[in-house]
Amino acid sequence: MNSKKILITLVVVGLCCLTVVNSLKCFSCIDSKTCKKPSKVQCTYDSANSTRNYLDLYYTGVPNTTSIGFLCMSDLLKPAGSGDIMRKGCIFNNYQSCFYNVRPYFSQSYQRSCKQCNTDGCNPADRASGSLLAVTFTVMVTAFGKRVWP
Repeated sequence: MNSKKILITLVVVGLCCLTVVNSLKCFSCIDSKTCKKPSKVQCTYDSANSTRNYLDLYYTGVPNTTSIGFLCMSDLLKPAGSGDIMRKGCIFNNYQSCFYNVRPYFSQSYQRSCKQCNTDGCNPADRASGSLLAVTFTVMVTAFGKRVWP
């Protein structure tokens, strides 16, 4: 009787884990213009495969494999003398997106910014952000400094 309860518990936990793995939502965009306001999508095989195709176009060593889990990815490639190449989206969790080498065409001079993460919306649109607490503290220290050292 105990073994049946343990088996049922394991099946329920396994199904819950599988649902969590497949329910990741990432921001998605395909170029600098659309990445200013990316949409949030649920990761699917098709969305991850589309990101894999992007990686394969600009980087070497990208595997042609899949998995049942996903990660969010944000990639910005800035080749010298050319416009920015940007992509945000879902990727299979067995990929190391940020470690692939740039194709020789871009390898002369470029800058790259890349991030992989595993929580909903962890690859948001790029924007300047400031902490209200940090700004307030800086103003207070500056005002205090002027009083102490006139």
